[in-house]
Amino acid sequence: MDSVAAGADTVAAAPGAAIVGRHTGLVRRTVLVSLLTLASRVLGMLRETGCSALFGDSSRVLDALVTAWRVPNLFRRLLGEGALSTALQNGMTEADHDGGNERGRALFLATVKLAVLVLIGVCALMMGLVALLPDVDPLFGSAWLGSDPAAMRELSLRLLPFVVFVCVSALMSGALQVRGEFLSSNVASILLNAVWVGLMGWLAWRWGWIGAGAVEHTREQEMHLARILSWAALAAGVLQIAVQLPALKRHGLWLFGAVERLPHAWASAWAVFKQSAPLAFGAAIYQINVTIDGFMAQAMLSDGGATALNNATRVQQLPMGLLAVAATSAVFPLLRAHGHLRQLDALRKLHDQTQLGVLFLALPATFGLVALAEPIAVVLFRHGSYGDAGVERVAAALRVLALVVVPAGMQGLATRCYFALGDLRTPVRVSCVALVLNTVLNIVFVGVLDMDGDGFALATVTASFASVALLWPGLGGRLGLPRGLEELWPRAARMCIAALAAGAAGRGAWELCERGEQRLAGLAALAALGLAIAAGAAVYFAACRALRIPEWNALWTRVTRRFRGA
Repeated sequence: MDSVAAGADTVAAAPGAAIVGRHTGLVRRTVLVSLLTLASRVLGMLRETGCSALFGDSSRVLDALVTAWRVPNLFRRLLGEGALSTALQNGMTEADHDGGNERGRALFLATVKLAVLVLIGVCALMMGLVALLPDVDPLFGSAWLGSDPAAMRELSLRLLPFVVFVCVSALMSGALQVRGEFLSSNVASILLNAVWVGLMGWLAWRWGWIGAGAVEHTREQEMHLARILSWAALAAGVLQIAVQLPALKRHGLWLFGAVERLPHAWASAWAVFKQSAPLAFGAAIYQINVTIDGFMAQAMLSDGGATALNNATRVQQLPMGLLAVAATSAVFPLLRAHGHLRQLDALRKLHDQTQLGVLFLALPATFGLVALAEPIAVVLFRHGSYGDAGVERVAAALRVLALVVVPAGMQGLATRCYFALGDLRTPVRVSCVALVLNTVLNIVFVGVLDMDGDGFALATVTASFASVALLWPGLGGRLGLPRGLEELWPRAARMCIAALAAGAAGRGAWELCERGEQRLAGLAALAALGLAIAAGAAVYFAACRALRIPEWNALWTRVTRRFRGA
């Protein structure tokens, strides 16, 4: 009798061990995701640099293109980094645990089928709305489609179908991550920017724009280029799906062939969709606020303002995507596994350790962006037809947007803890508050105080800090998690001191390079910026060592061990 009971215990424990055990090597996985995210963000940055150089700093067509791209891009961010894929991960984790991997596959396939049907309908509805939308806001008389509504409308219609491809790709990525596969899903995200950058470079070379400096383009020339880039985005969407097919087959998630019958399959798939709504609103409120900022910038700022804000946002999202988003994506499947098994001590420990790891790199990135906003804008965007006026607007917005890297990362990880324990309502309520606050502050800062893109940035920063202030107390209260690491905040304070010193060192190095030069440009500016970043990094790591910050010791030990092993 005892042996039978022991055998039953072993069988019962096996699924729990499996859904946790498949997520070993968390540090290695986080590094992999971060590196692939870095590659994607660097290519994305090259895309923005190239577009800015080709179209210029006051192009109405480029304003329309970057604003039209915000809707499918929002879907990509929500679904690729949260929302639908996160909801699927929740369901698949439970299905794999309760019914085995085939049950998880059945849920995945049912969700994909439902997604295709729903998203085609949503896409068609949105395209109809865009086609019928008037050029001018009927209530307030503002040009909510910008100064070139025809371009805004046409490019929106061309780019909206990308929503279908990116959602299906996101579902594939989420399912693969549940099974411990992170390589192919992150490679897929690189393809969009790789295709766009490659095509844009080839067209610029073919048309003789490379090396030509500031080139005057007609509106029709700019629209021709924008149309080609729109087709490239759709082609990249197909590639994002295709590149994940081998991994799906390898991990038992093949789209074709016999599949275990899932009781109430459509109901289970629809539950994933219903869960994704609060996930989308709660987990990615920062991305929603950024999208709102972009549309309001198109309506409220002068020509080139929407592009400048978009460029600043892209720069700021490079460290945020590399650090906060990558870490959150890497640890969420394990957070969810701990939550499903009610391993609260392990969940709290993982949350706090991840927060400290993100802060260790996010804080110097924040101070570095503030100190080097202008040099970064010069190096990245002062090319071709993009002049000093546009660079100044980018730098002003970037100085403020840099401050959102830390709170947005903290908010995203705290929200995932709520989701891991099944609390979807609290993040949604907090997100509603942040959304209203961000929109009201946009009107105050830009509409009343006449600020430029930095006004939208300041509103986003304020809303992000408010979200953290509302979410953090609930970790120990509402969720009932054990008390966190006592040294979390003192350790974070020491990181702040080191990061402040790093920012000052980086700015000082740039000023030294500029001395005797009226204006750094080209390779000289790039070299000076590289020196400034290196100086800041050296000071930061030296300060971390002097302040005995454990994250530095862990990093140094890991690096030296790797070199000794090599």
